[in-house]
Amino acid sequence: MKYEKYVKEVPVQGRNGVFRLYSEMDGSFLGWDSMSIRYGLVDSCGMLPEETDKLHTHEYDQVVWFISADADDMLNLGAELEVDLGETGIRHRIATPTAVVVKAGTPHFSPIVTHVDRPFFVFAVSCTGEFAAQVTDAEAKPGTGDWCKFFGEFARCIRPLAFAANDPYHYGSARNQASGGISSHTDGASIGVPLTMTWSTLTQPHNLGPWGADGKHHPHAHKDYDEALIYLSMDTDNLTELHGVADCCMGEDGEDQEHYPMTKATIMTMQKDVWHLPLTFTEVNRPMVFITLGNH
Repeated sequence: MKYEKYVKEVPVQGRNGVFRLYSEMDGSFLGWDSMSIRYGLVDSCGMLPEETDKLHTHEYDQVVWFISADADDMLNLGAELEVDLGETGIRHRIATPTAVVVKAGTPHFSPIVTHVDRPFFVFAVSCTGEFAAQVTDAEAKPGTGDWCKFFGEFARCIRPLAFAANDPYHYGSARNQASGGISSHTDGASIGVPLTMTWSTLTQPHNLGPWGADGKHHPHAHKDYDEALIYLSMDTDNLTELHGVADCCMGEDGEDQEHYPMTKATIMTMQKDVWHLPLTFTEVNRPMVFITLGNH
């Protein structure tokens, strides 16, 4: 099939430090150099695994989302973390679903989980195809800097997430199908990093547009940015099985269009000018996650 190179099952691994289940997808896996992704389910305390446990910088921007894994309680993270940012290690506490923005060149430690009531998701995206870090101070220790003040330095890098119900018309007035669950949108323009993500939990079958003037769903393509469509499981014992079916089309209208039904955790890497959609969630037997991620 013409577009199958853009469709890849998410490679879920077992225990990796504080992660009960873990996945790492760099540019060599995704087939592009604009993004790399680390993702997993955290169930214990300690530092999140990264290139180094020392104070370090990246030559690329990075955003790390901390999100509930409980579909019935998405507004509560169920855990607490500390994040140190800057040369002096300004400390930030996190206890709600949050996006942490780490701009290129910002010294930081990898986040440290200090308390866990229930497992939660970490979804980290780097604006690069290859992970790398530069140690800035091998002797520095996390958890020794001053606590962040409300309007203090780096405060804008800690972005509590807002959520909206996936009710009818959520994706536009012409779309009258509810998908259940809730969504959170992080806009690249507002955070100053070229990463825009929508994280949605889904609880019922539905179609996803866009709608045309004829009242039907039609494909589209993006001219200015790459986009990933990501389908993830909310089964905290098995992040591979979607417990449902998502059928996404690729290609322009007509004979060129191909159907890709997915039952496993999957990422579709839509590079610029690749036509995609419509998307139909034909079965949703347990809550699942649908993510749109673009480098814009």
